[in-house]
Amino acid sequence: MYLGKLYLGATVDFAIFKKELKIFNYQQIKVWVDLGFVGIKKNVENAQVQIGHKRKKNTELTDEQKLENQALAKVRIGVEHAIGGLKRYYILRYENRMKKPDENQKLDTVVEICGALWNFKRGFTTKCA
Repeated sequence: MYLGKLYLGATVDFAIFKKELKIFNYQQIKVWVDLGFVGIKKNVENAQVQIGHKRKKNTELTDEQKLENQALAKVRIGVEHAIGGLKRYYILRYENRMKKPDENQKLDTVVEICGALWNFKRGFTTKCA
């Protein structure tokens, strides 16, 4: 899982993704996204994008499409659980009052530490910089 810079809660995920687009060589990794990223394939050429099927108005998804969506959901649930695990740490639960740029770097470090603690608790090894 990639943990990028922190943004305000009102910032749309896809807008953040476009800002951080230059970081990766998408031919070497798979990108697992939810339906909030419809149109991602236009922004990332030759990417291995894993995105669910969206139901069109007045139609139902086929059984095959439903099975594909379920398979994607089973993979993505681990990420959602990790995000929920990070929110268990008191320091990340509530709005912080750090406003200066150097304080934002401190907040990034706090999130990294909480992520490492969560991984440690779950038995995953982490690579710290």
